[in-house]
Amino acid sequence: MQSILIVSKNKEKALEFVGKIAREGKVSKFDFTVFEAETLGIDDVRNFQKKAYLKPFKSLQKIVMLRAKDLTLEAQNALLKILEEPPNNTIVMLSVPDKNLLLPTILSRCKVFELKDNEYLSKSEISKYLNLLISLKNKGVGERLKIAQDISKEREEAINYIESLIHAERNNLLNYPNIEHLNILKSLQRFHTIIKTTNVNLRLALENLFLNL
Repeated sequence: MQSILIVSKNKEKALEFVGKIAREGKVSKFDFTVFEAETLGIDDVRNFQKKAYLKPFKSLQKIVMLRAKDLTLEAQNALLKILEEPPNNTIVMLSVPDKNLLLPTILSRCKVFELKDNEYLSKSEISKYLNLLISLKNKGVGERLKIAQDISKEREEAINYIESLIHAERNNLLNYPNIEHLNILKSLQRFHTIIKTTNVNLRLALENLFLNL
């Protein structure tokens, strides 16, 4: 069975996707083990391999998942064999935030799934971002400007943040349609288009957005 690479910055979404893969493969019962590390080294890979080669305990099949933010070259080379030849009745998964961290030899041994994180917010995340929008109405000018300052430090993170707000507000509009939610969504979408297509000053643009929501 081919090993699987899940590319996602969000741990929760990566784990949810494991269940989706199992259902699509008609795997109703399976043992599931996750091995996590910030930076994966050769010793981590050896420990992971020991777990992967253990027989399933409760089910006939098992899924072993290795999730890391970064992997050393030695660790990646050590993973090649188990990715190419997983143990019997075992699905080997690797989860990373960015596939560009990986060697081409790793990618060639895996079926790659790239999750668009901001298009698949969980219920808890939708609630979180809706609460952020609601809380803005009760914040003063200084607090709104501080939020804009914090978010504007990294452009890509700011874009992801706005995309999450858009997704949450779109969901809110579907469930509770009214003109206020529609106007908020339109404002967020206009802002998203501007920062994606122009070189506008990100902090000033965010300040303007948050002051007018």
